[in-house]
Amino acid sequence: MKRDANWQRYLTLDAGKYAGKYVVIVAGHLVGAGRNLRKLLDLARKIAPREIPFVARMRDPKKVCVY
Repeated sequence: MKRDANWQRYLTLDAGKYAGKYVVIVAGHLVGAGRNLRKLLDLARKIAPREIPFVARMRDPKKVCVY
């Protein structure tokens, strides 16, 4: 069920605010966002060492790829 909470939290994030950044979510809570994924994962391990973090890179909503 924690995966569902992470996914739901991801869907509520402001794509414009986090565009081009990695976001890390643990147990439904945003751990952080930034360009350095290693630092974000280290922070997630300190906060919740037994949880598997949800990691995603937010796309810029202004840029669209059409194939």
